[in-house]
Amino acid sequence: MGSVAGMDAGTGDDSDTVAKEPGATEPGETEIATETGTIALERQDDRVVVRVTGALDLALAPRLQQFVDRAARLHPALLVLDLTEVDFLASAGMAVLVKANRNQVAPTQMRVVAADRVVLRPLQMTRLTDELAVYPTLAEAFAG
Repeated sequence: MGSVAGMDAGTGDDSDTVAKEPGATEPGETEIATETGTIALERQDDRVVVRVTGALDLALAPRLQQFVDRAARLHPALLVLDLTEVDFLASAGMAVLVKANRNQVAPTQMRVVAADRVVLRPLQMTRLTDELAVYPTLAEAFAG
């Protein structure tokens, strides 16, 4: 998770200088905020909800992938990606949705919550609504 920050200006030694990547998640971290948006992971019984707000773009997409990976390790019966508060959906964000859906292992099912045109239109234009289980509300996603 870390990256070498560079040589220590005082000693010229670069052997132990490590910095945390901006926005990198820690093992127990359940929420992250960046300049463009936030991601939160909530466990509810045998379900995990990953809520995304703001712009799901090139900056936030890798963080979403980290949270999806963490959620999958919990082996929930249902993984829900709640995009109701997303105000921009870039191709990088859509790529994470596809990868997450294709990598789910039984018995986990993945569902996406999206009601706003800002999110639904790109999913429809790329025909991802044919591949992803998309629901208008969290309650409907839970009900299936």
